[in-house]
Amino acid sequence: MDPKELPSNVGADKISEETKKLISSLPSHIDYKGNKICQYQGCWYFYNTLQGVLNFQRGFQPQDTDIIIASYPKSGTTWLKALTVALLERSKNHDADHPLLYDNCWN
Repeated sequence: MDPKELPSNVGADKISEETKKLISSLPSHIDYKGNKICQYQGCWYFYNTLQGVLNFQRGFQPQDTDIIIASYPKSGTTWLKALTVALLERSKNHDADHPLLYDNCWN
């Protein structure tokens, strides 16, 4: 892979040789801003984002107590997190003094 093909915000030092080799074998496209992206496991990624995905896939060790919350951007993520905490911590608060009754998660 030619270093000139990398977007300006991605230096050669930020992408491993293994990832560069993978990128060269993946379908690629140029987005509407002129940035190169590649398709990996059904999703399109900028090169530096793909490096992060690969690092995560290699290093993530799930625990029995992990909770993964996923939502679309701008679809109530903060509200979803507040509800999750409220459910997990409900035994610590009585109904009358529950924090969600007098405080909101945006403060």
